Amino acid sequence: MLRQTDDTRLTDDVMERLKAVDGVVVDETTRARVLALMPGLKERARTLVELTENAAFLGRRVPLPFNAKAEKLLTPESRTLLGELARDLAVVSPFTAENIDTALRRFAETGGHKLGSVAQPLRAAVSGSNSSPGIDATLHALGRDEVLARIGAVLHG
Repeated sequence: MLRQTDDTRLTDDVMERLKAVDGVVVDETTRARVLALMPGLKERARTLVELTENAAFLGRRVPLPFNAKAEKLLTPESRTLLGELARDLAVVSPFTAENIDTALRRFAETGGHKLGSVAQPLRAAVSGSNSSPGIDATLHALGRDEVLARIGAVLHG
């Protein structure tokens, strides 16, 4: 049922529900992020409650809270990798999902990494979780400045 519901309508519902979630800023920036990611968010949720929980990271500010699985992904090695990746992401232009995907694949290939070993710690750093919609769409929805701020908080926090 959620999958067939209009993205704008679901975004409105989620934004109302996010008002009750501690640590989430409910503003136009958050709304734009939720709307941009709604196609991927609604694919992963069965209920509005679950949808709201999955979208909450889009309205959080650094430093993010991390779930246990995300904490596990943020090893010293993955933090080093994130520092190197941040330099590449800083110059992606324009900061579109397609260009982000290309940069992530190039980074993984050049460094001899599997894409998942790059995407998973990156997902943890930017969402505080081990799951999110596609990483390229997630980064695009957050925007370059927010992505770099979230990575920076993991590296220096």
